[in-house]
Amino acid sequence: MIRFNRCQMHRLYISLLLLLSVLYWSKGACADKVPHNNIAIGGVRIKTIPYDPVPYGDFTTLTVPIKRAGNLIIIEAQIDSLEGNFVLDTGAPYLVLNETYFRDAPRIAEREAGGINGASSGAFTTAIKSFSILDLHYSRLSADVTDLSSIENGRHIKILGLLGTRLFSKLAITIDLFHNVLYIQKPDRDGNIQHTLPLLDHPQLKMPFKYLSDVIYLKGAINDKAMWFAFDTGAEVNLLDYSHSKKLISSMEVINRAKLTGVGGSRFEVINARFDKLMIGDQFFYRNRILITNLEKMGNFYDQSVEGILGYDFFVRGAFTINFVKKEFEIYIYNNQ
Repeated sequence: MIRFNRCQMHRLYISLLLLLSVLYWSKGACADKVPHNNIAIGGVRIKTIPYDPVPYGDFTTLTVPIKRAGNLIIIEAQIDSLEGNFVLDTGAPYLVLNETYFRDAPRIAEREAGGINGASSGAFTTAIKSFSILDLHYSRLSADVTDLSSIENGRHIKILGLLGTRLFSKLAITIDLFHNVLYIQKPDRDGNIQHTLPLLDHPQLKMPFKYLSDVIYLKGAINDKAMWFAFDTGAEVNLLDYSHSKKLISSMEVINRAKLTGVGGSRFEVINARFDKLMIGDQFFYRNRILITNLEKMGNFYDQSVEGILGYDFFVRGAFTINFVKKEFEIYIYNNQ
């Protein structure tokens, strides 16, 4: 068994606390009517807006520099007259703003936020006039405002908000963390794109994904046990629901266990483990790390259980493309270890 020194253990626990603080859902007055539209995996999830924002701009492909804050993908963007850092988070449904900088924004509706480690209040929905990433523009967007201070404090960087999936629902995005570049592309009428990098024309993995309640699901397996994974660029690690891990623990190497205390004093266990074989589509990935904890509270808001989440430990292995128009996922693998 691998052993950690005191400094390494401290960093692990800080990472766990940061991760669990940003996994939450929120709901408004209509939550009981549409509960499946009021949840989150790996990012902010609230009552969904009943339309997709319409992007516009004179471009075919945008090349956007990526900054890194720990395992988070940071993009610079402009909201109204304010420029700053946003986390690219496919676990969030759309645009989510940090109340530290938008607490005085006009309130359209109140929200209640919570997650696997407890519940809190104070979130609300607002409206903004404009939002831009370089030459990609949106007008008259709705956004949620909530407390994102845990991300700022944990990563020591000013964060204006989260960029969720619905912002890109009519586009395709390619993330290349080896070169710290995000490509935003307009698909043609058939949903096809022309890759900027020639190597991406020959991905090791190309597969369809399910897109439910603004969440991307990839079919896969852990040590031959089939399951569906949510794909979340805002998750700093891979996650597995505790109830789905019971038959898998014996085939994993448990590195350590931690007891964490959530809001309200509730305690829950997090298991840090290693396993050899992850299969996504028809492609194997080896030497994987994962955190095992209870994801039941999030699953309740989906009307289905949340089996697992693919985060940074998975997608850092290569350059990947999410084509929201064709509902296709591709990855060119740089490192499969």
